[in-house]
Amino acid sequence: MKHSALIISLLAALALFAAPPSPPAAGSPFPDAKVTLGPKGAVILVGGSPTLIAELDRHRQAFEKLGLRVAQLRELTGQPPGCGWFILGPKRSIAAKYFESGQCYTSAAILVHRFGWTPPDTAQVQGKQLTASVGASNSTAAPGERVTLTIDIELEPDMHVYAPGVDGYIPIDWKMESSGAADVHAPEFPQPEKLYLKAIDETVPAYRDHFRLIRDVTISAGASGTVTLDGALRYQACDDRVCYIPQTLHLHWTFSSRS
Repeated sequence: MKHSALIISLLAALALFAAPPSPPAAGSPFPDAKVTLGPKGAVILVGGSPTLIAELDRHRQAFEKLGLRVAQLRELTGQPPGCGWFILGPKRSIAAKYFESGQCYTSAAILVHRFGWTPPDTAQVQGKQLTASVGASNSTAAPGERVTLTIDIELEPDMHVYAPGVDGYIPIDWKMESSGAADVHAPEFPQPEKLYLKAIDETVPAYRDHFRLIRDVTISAGASGTVTLDGALRYQACDDRVCYIPQTLHLHWTFSSRS
């Protein structure tokens, strides 16, 4: 029994030793003390292609306006190779990190995810009871780059739509068509409000006024030239008296794929 316990302990220790290192966790101190902070902290790109580094430089002013110093490190000592991002707070602790195997967020995608940045080129799609402004963090992307799609929704006054998870009603939903040009990730919905509806004497998760949906896509290795991604926004809008016929808006995002 003692020999068996010793063998198990040794195997566990070897497995732990052999496991590849992972980026330090959010909330922990950033391990490189040489990184200079701005008033609100720093944004750090670890690794990254020359095009990602050039893009970060183009967005340097946007980050600095947020009080963040911009840094780029080839690698982080003791950490796995690859590309990723750290957002540091003013006391050098890691406020957020963005690491995905085999892909890398663009700096514009970080601005959208972390700081609510609005892409410069958006297209308005008019639907019944709402207007959708459709955009993307980047208009040009390379294979392996992870970009963020946005839908900013403005509901007409006194209207609401139901949030995912509602019981017995039609929630807002964002579908994307399959594409060999990009891997489509799950959408992110904001926290809904708990809305009391006097007409039905129920409290439901819902959205009113303005809210944003975001969704990441990673450009595929075989993508080239112009890439168009198609999607659909399905919703049912209601006011305090009636729910209207469900609607579907057909949406499109176009990228130039660079090698």
